[in-house]
Amino acid sequence: MTLEFIPIHKDFGAEVRGADLTLELSEEAFSEIYAAYFRYGLLLFRGERLTPAQQAAFTARFGEPKIAPRKQFNVPDQQEISVLGNLRAEDGTPLAFLNRQGVEWHSDTAGNEDPDGITFLHAIEVPRAGGETMFCSMVAAWEMLSDERKADIAGRKVLHSFNHHNDKVLRIGPGTARPLTPEERAKYPDIWHDLVQVHPVTGRTLYFASHNLVKAVTGVEGDPDAAESWIMELIDHATRPERVYVHAWSPGDLLMWDNRAMMHSATDVGPYEEDRRIMYRSSCRSVFTGAERVAD
Repeated sequence: MTLEFIPIHKDFGAEVRGADLTLELSEEAFSEIYAAYFRYGLLLFRGERLTPAQQAAFTARFGEPKIAPRKQFNVPDQQEISVLGNLRAEDGTPLAFLNRQGVEWHSDTAGNEDPDGITFLHAIEVPRAGGETMFCSMVAAWEMLSDERKADIAGRKVLHSFNHHNDKVLRIGPGTARPLTPEERAKYPDIWHDLVQVHPVTGRTLYFASHNLVKAVTGVEGDPDAAESWIMELIDHATRPERVYVHAWSPGDLLMWDNRAMMHSATDVGPYEEDRRIMYRSSCRSVFTGAERVAD
């Protein structure tokens, strides 16, 4: 198996050619992909038709798989795989998680003590229009900050909250999320993360802030909206059009990306309300620095 890695953006990302993920990768091929993942931050495989079991097995080669918290949308016999999109049963019951709040830039599970290391998203069905996913590099974002701005944000912390985000998801509706029980909410305490991080594998400096989860920033006091406005300046800097890759999905596409080094955002669900979008998502754990749980 001869692999090629074709860059898809000037700052990050590569399409992998020559791999068939329905077959078990040799150690040599896996090592190439593993190294490329850290080099590029995002890898694209086209034309893959993975079963949930095959996707779970591929995910597990990179680390311990995680189980998504909205378990009603996980594949029954393969809990590592959750279903995203607008799939419904004949009686209208949602069979996939439709997140209307996903249009905010974020890193997956930034509100957890152990944010996802890698996210895998596999296109099963795609709509005729819409449903794209956007990506940017937080390494490139840091490198393009002025020295004055770097000095200003160094040493600060951001408070990420899964429940803060989930409450917004419920308010924006109509989606498919359901309110969490008090016991479920307690499993996701607010987390302080260092804003400026050093990637534990590549050693590259980046900044880490998920707009949809941020409740507070150290050193930013006053108006309740002040922290969000302050963060949005950094988000806007990272997501200038020339720094963003927009992926238009085709059936069989599989994207995997580094949540420590990348942010992503969905696009508006409106264009495919009357069409079908079905995606299989999986993720695995990572070693992450600078997390501090907020006491109950």
